[in-house]
Amino acid sequence: MKRRPTHMHRRTGTRCLIRIALREWDRDRGWAAIHALRMRGSPKMLVLARTLAGSRNCRRRALGLLIASQLRERRRDAQNGSVEFALEETQQLLLAGLHDPHAAVLSAAISGLGHRPHPAARDELVQQAGHRSASIRLDVAVALGNYGEPPAVDALLKLARDPDDDVRDWATFALGSLHDIDTPEVRQCLWENLQDTDADVRGEAIVGLAERRDPRAVDHLLAHLGDNHCDSLHLNAALKLVEPKLLPALQALLASPQADSTSDGCGLSALREALKASASAPSSA
Repeated sequence: MKRRPTHMHRRTGTRCLIRIALREWDRDRGWAAIHALRMRGSPKMLVLARTLAGSRNCRRRALGLLIASQLRERRRDAQNGSVEFALEETQQLLLAGLHDPHAAVLSAAISGLGHRPHPAARDELVQQAGHRSASIRLDVAVALGNYGEPPAVDALLKLARDPDDDVRDWATFALGSLHDIDTPEVRQCLWENLQDTDADVRGEAIVGLAERRDPRAVDHLLAHLGDNHCDSLHLNAALKLVEPKLLPALQALLASPQADSTSDGCGLSALREALKASASAPSSA
């Protein structure tokens, strides 16, 4: 299912939204219905989520957990117009879902405990890092970005070496950017993933090394920024390093034809920010 909610009118009835979510499970319209349900936080909606989560039908159970995972109450006085609703109650539903035998329900529980972390979930999430399904392992990699204890970091180190590209990508992002843990093991993993066959994994690895001011990140950027290569992750790494040694490569990149291209993800604003930061930084020589 593509997780890109589209607009769903607020006046659409709750029962109608549930029917849409269940019938169009693998489509954007189904996720739009789920998003609308999540924004109707109330005691009545909590009861409905509980009822769905207790259904004999696995899709209904998954739907109940997907609603619970981000249940919010609209409030005009709140930032972004809404606040979390029934945090503790929904966390208990999600924790129970970790023991469900059906993959769709387990996936909803794992992803939900990424949105609403609970200490009791950590060890079970770590255990699921070895699940046979790449989709479940991906859910775990995403969720563990919200758990910074050593067992969670160890699991992410394993997931960052997973056979699946998406799993490695998310685990590398979690290690490199979501967590600020700086150990030899984390740096070694990021360095290894800088040689990955997948461009996104390499990009997250270079950002993670730049976050930690690893000198190997400077050498890598010097070797790659000027070879007709430009992407937002490499520029983000350059921005974090603020290293004067990168100035010639960044200036050459700004003057190149690809600086005007939008198809390769190279943003002029990011490039100019990286240039400004590098130019104003004291020399490390």
